[in-house]
Amino acid sequence: MKARHRSEAGSYQFGAFATESEELQRLKLQATVAIKLEREAWQAAGLRSGMRVLDLACGPGFISCELARAAGPGQVTGVDLSPELLATADHVRQTEQVQNVTFTAGSVYDLPLPEAQFDFVYARFLFQHLARPRQALDNIRRVLKPGGILCVLDIDDNWTSFAPGSEAFTGFIRQSGAGQKRRGGNRLIGSQLFGLLRRAGFRNVAVRIHPLTTEELGLRTFLGLAVMFRAQMLSKPGRLLALPRLGKIRAAAQDPDAWGAVGIFLATGIRD
Repeated sequence: MKARHRSEAGSYQFGAFATESEELQRLKLQATVAIKLEREAWQAAGLRSGMRVLDLACGPGFISCELARAAGPGQVTGVDLSPELLATADHVRQTEQVQNVTFTAGSVYDLPLPEAQFDFVYARFLFQHLARPRQALDNIRRVLKPGGILCVLDIDDNWTSFAPGSEAFTGFIRQSGAGQKRRGGNRLIGSQLFGLLRRAGFRNVAVRIHPLTTEELGLRTFLGLAVMFRAQMLSKPGRLLALPRLGKIRAAAQDPDAWGAVGIFLATGIRD
C-alpha cells in the first residue's frame, strides 16, 4: 500500500494483519452476525427501494450486496482503498448474483464521485479509524443529494464490558484503544458522532445505541469480534505485553457465568 493510502486508511489496514484469510473470515462474520439489526437500522434511517446508495469502506462487499437487495432496483456503489478487498467484493457480487452493485477504488478523504449523486450514504465501522472525521463528513455532504441521508454505524469502548476478569479486560481495552489512537483511530467515536454530524452541517441528527450481548452473539463470537482481533492493532512489543491479559480473558471466558456486551452506535443526519 502506498504511503498516501496508508494515511487515508487511518488505523485499519487490511494488508497489515498477520493472516489475511482469517481477517476476511472475521469481516464476513462481522457482516452477518447483526445483519437483522442493520437492516432495521437502514429502514429506520430512511433507506427505500429505488435509492442510489454509497457504501463507504465497503471491504469485501457483503454489506454492499445486502444494501443492493434493500435498495433495489436502486444502484449501490461500494468504495474501498484496498485492491484485495475490492477484488473479493466483486467475487462476492458475482457469486451472490447481485446485479445492482458496483465497486470502485477511493478514499473518504478523496471520493472519486460527482457531487449530489446519492440518496443514502452508509459508513459502517469506518469513523473509528479516521484521523480527520470532519474532512470525511464534508466529502460525504458533497456527494449526497439535498435531503440525502447519512447513516453511520460505529462503536465506543466506554460501552464495551465483560465479566468475570474485568480488570484484565478493561486493561486490554485501554491498551488496544491507545494503540489504535496512535495509528490515527478513535475507539470512543460513538458518543462523539452527534456533535460531529451537527458541526458538519447535517440536520435532524439523531444517535441511538443498540447493545449486543454474549446472549445474542455467543461468547466465542463476542470475544473474536470485539476483543481478540484488537491485538493486531498493537505493535509487536505491544502484542507481547498484552499476552498475559489475553490469557486471563480466555481463562475468564471458561466461567459458566461469563457475560459481555458491546454498544453499537447508530447516527443519522440529513443534508440540507
